Amino acid sequence: MGKINIQMYSFMDGKHNDSRENLKTAARMGYDGVELFGPDFQIPAEEMKELTEKLGIRVVSMHAPDKHQIVSLLPYANTVGCSFIGLSMEVMRDEADVHRWAKELNELGKACKEAGCMMIYHNHTQEFAPCGEERIIDILLKETDPELVGFELDAGWCAAAGYDPVEHVQRYSGRIKLIHVKESSEVLGPMPPVDLDNVEWKDGRPVFPPDVQAMLDHAKEINWPACEGLVDWKKLKEAADANGCQAYIVEREYSVGDRVEMLTEDIRRYREVI
Repeated sequence: MGKINIQMYSFMDGKHNDSRENLKTAARMGYDGVELFGPDFQIPAEEMKELTEKLGIRVVSMHAPDKHQIVSLLPYANTVGCSFIGLSMEVMRDEADVHRWAKELNELGKACKEAGCMMIYHNHTQEFAPCGEERIIDILLKETDPELVGFELDAGWCAAAGYDPVEHVQRYSGRIKLIHVKESSEVLGPMPPVDLDNVEWKDGRPVFPPDVQAMLDHAKEINWPACEGLVDWKKLKEAADANGCQAYIVEREYSVGDRVEMLTEDIRRYREVI
């Protein structure tokens, strides 16, 4: 069986806000490694290195809070022994934005490579939307240098967009470096991008129009229990292993009942198929 890691965002249900305790919980549940995100970087790099080594888990990847912090986080990545650093989402409003982002990815990828890391980009459903005669994801893959930029396939969002993650990793052999292990229970199609720079904020949270909030809520609610969604994990694991994937990272955005109990059940089930 392969190693199963966890994206630390999975603890963000409003009740688990202590990054140190969340790391200890991840280790206790049996996860082999972690993907760090925003709040985790409040822990100094040397302390993070010492804590993860003590817990017997490794930092496999990092999501920067925004693209402007990727380069400044490279020393952190080096200290904790992390090989991948990237971004969870970029807002692309039109075709020009897609080509611009591909160019930026190459520039960021060059800086990351010089520091001994690889730049990765993580998809949601928006990347599977049409863009001219192709999809956004196809353009990003075509216009980025494989030596500089890798991709993190969120299999749940890929399936929710209406596409087969197995076909995707086979089509883009060698480009998919990481897999987000997430369940989606239904096909939504590609959703429009949500531009957080152009919404009202209140008490530190974005305030969306009712129709947008309903869309976002439903997208989270289809994050189903492990092995009960659209993805055939045994087939995806086989295909991903054969095509260069280096790590599998569980991400949970929604849970019915206690989040930790659900994440514990997630790893128990995924151990049987990954």
